[in-house]
Amino acid sequence: MKKSLIALAALAATTAFAQSTVQVVGVFDPSVASQETTYGNNNKVSQQFVRNNSQGTSQITFKGTEDLGGGLKANFLFENDFDTRFDAYGAGFANTGAASTLSGGVKTGGSNFGSNGGEQFLNLEGGFGKIALGAPNTPSLFSQSANPFGTKIGGAFGVVNSGKVRTNNTVMYSTPTMSGFTGHLAYSFKTVVDANPTAAIPVVSDKTDIGLFYANGPLVAMFTSFKTGATGSTAATLEKTDNNLTATYDLGVAKLGAGYFTQKQTGNVDKQGTQLFATVPLSGALSLLASYAQVDDKTATNADAKMTAVGLKYAFSKMTSVYARYVDQTNDNITTASAVKKQTTALVGMMTAF
Repeated sequence: MKKSLIALAALAATTAFAQSTVQVVGVFDPSVASQETTYGNNNKVSQQFVRNNSQGTSQITFKGTEDLGGGLKANFLFENDFDTRFDAYGAGFANTGAASTLSGGVKTGGSNFGSNGGEQFLNLEGGFGKIALGAPNTPSLFSQSANPFGTKIGGAFGVVNSGKVRTNNTVMYSTPTMSGFTGHLAYSFKTVVDANPTAAIPVVSDKTDIGLFYANGPLVAMFTSFKTGATGSTAATLEKTDNNLTATYDLGVAKLGAGYFTQKQTGNVDKQGTQLFATVPLSGALSLLASYAQVDDKTATNADAKMTAVGLKYAFSKMTSVYARYVDQTNDNITTASAVKKQTTALVGMMTAF
């Protein structure tokens, strides 16, 4: 009897363990780039350097799931982004965890590991959908990065649109998929100024992101609306709304897509952006990628911009690929000497995932 009880306990423990899984996945993505930049003072500078994240995001990610029974699952994801070059200039820097900055794709400060953070959340999933807490990717990220280059160079992410990725202090609900439709609602809490702690807490606006996605066969369509609450009366602190509409259609011989973006502040349209893009399989594992984007700035600065990108990608496997890319960006009405008026970038790289 005792042996039977021990055997049953061991079996129960084994079964419980089998219902929980943890994975470690990641990406490495270095490339070699040649870049020429023309600044507002008409100075031209050419650089050759090893670039990070030209096709994917270099990262190590831990993710796991546990089957809770009754159709419920608990899932977590912890993404830690890093720079494959560690220190582009060779001067070294302290591992302070401070945010790094990029100038022409060259890292100029911050920590190598975890310098730019990453997606982090814990969610509960069931027949009702999903509820995530933490810093999950915003729905607007997917509508703004549906082009072949995604959020990377050539994709016009943050140029033709606002470049939303994720926000701290977020609760996000995702509906079950019904007849091809999936809805998303994300809310990020507002913080108020608190000067009492040694490190004062600044004011941060609340943010709402609503998304409606549709996928049926070759057609994928996405609409998102990202609203930033007001924190003051100056132009930079007023309420702002970013709307994105993106659609792709896979013809088999090519996957075509288009995107439309508007940014409104205080009821007026401040910016409009459009983008056309395509992925064309050439032969076997080789594909041609192309994108054209432009933004019409309706503010007093009239800072219009255009970006054209073409690229080739060859997939050795599902995990490893090599790629080449040429990107040309122009910015109008540049009045600041240090601002970029025109930039062209040619690069080749290799990305592998595990």
